[in-house]
Amino acid sequence: MRRRSRMGLFLACCLLVAVPAFSQANDSKDWQAIQDQKDPKKKAELLDAFIKKYPTSSRRPGADTELIDLWTKAQESGKILAFAEAYKKQPPSPDPAAKAKIYSEGMLAAYAARDAAKAAEFGQAAIEADPNHFPSLYMMAAAKLPNPPKALDYAQKALSLPRPQNLSPEAYIKQTARLHSDLALALITLRNFSEARDHLEAVLKADPKNQEAQFRHGFASVNMMGEAAKAAQDANLEMLKASTEQKTAEIDAAMKKQDFAQRAALELRDVALDSLAKAMALTGPYTEQAKPIFEGLYNNKYKSLDGADKLIAEKKAELGL
Repeated sequence: MRRRSRMGLFLACCLLVAVPAFSQANDSKDWQAIQDQKDPKKKAELLDAFIKKYPTSSRRPGADTELIDLWTKAQESGKILAFAEAYKKQPPSPDPAAKAKIYSEGMLAAYAARDAAKAAEFGQAAIEADPNHFPSLYMMAAAKLPNPPKALDYAQKALSLPRPQNLSPEAYIKQTARLHSDLALALITLRNFSEARDHLEAVLKADPKNQEAQFRHGFASVNMMGEAAKAAQDANLEMLKASTEQKTAEIDAAMKKQDFAQRAALELRDVALDSLAKAMALTGPYTEQAKPIFEGLYNNKYKSLDGADKLIAEKKAELGL
C-alpha cells in the first residue's frame, strides 16, 4: 500500500514537471511559426492568438510591442485601442518602455477615434510609465493647451530631452518647433510675453515662413511695447513727484528709467513691425488679424500709411516668396 502511495506521488511530481516543459515546447513552436510568417496581417493574427494563448509567456512584452507595430502600420486604431485598454488593466510586465509605447499608441488611437478624454488618459499613463517618453510629452503638450500650466510642464520637459534615436533630425526639428509654438501660446495665455517671444524665435529659426509664428511674435512684441510704454509713463510720474519734492537723486533716477523704457518701447515697435510685415507678406489665416496691428504701428512710426505696401513687398523678397 505504501509502495503504491509513493508511486502515485512520484507520478504526480513527474506530471507537475512535465506540464511546464510541454507548455514551453508549444510556446516555442508557436513562436517559431510567428517568426516564419512573412505576411504582416497573418503575423499580427498569430501574435494576437499567441498572447491570448500564452498570457504569462516570457516572450511578452516583446510580442505585445511587435503586434502594436504591425497594427500601427496597418492603421488598425480600433484594435490598438482595445489592446491598450486590456494591457493597462493587467500589464504582463513592469517594463516601462513597453508600457509607454503601448499607452502612447493607445493615445494616438483614441485621437483617431476623436476621444480626447481617453487620449489624455493614455498619454498620462505613458508619461507615468516613462517620464522621459518624448512622443507622449510631445502629444500631451498640444492636448493640454486648454490648461496652460500643464502644457508648460509637458512642453518644457520634452524640450529638455535629447533627440530620440528613432526620430530623424528633420522630424525632431519640426516637432521641437511645434513644442516651442505650443509653449509660446501657453505663455501668451499667461501674459508672459517675453518668454513667449523667445520660444517663437526658436520656431522662426526653424521655419521663417511660419505665418502663425510671425504674427504671434509681432503680437508678443506689441504687448511688450505696451509694458515698456507703461513703465516710461510710471517713471515720468516718479520724476514729477521727485521734482515737486526737489529730490535731485530721485529725479535723475526716474529720468534714466524713463529714457530706458522709451527706447525699449520704440525698439519693440520696430521688431513688431518687422514680424507683422512678414506675416502680411506670407498671407494666410492670420492676415486679417495682423493687418490692423501692423497699420496702427506703421502709422504710429511714420504718421501715415505711405510706404506700408513697399515694406511688405520687401519682407516678401526677404522671405524668398
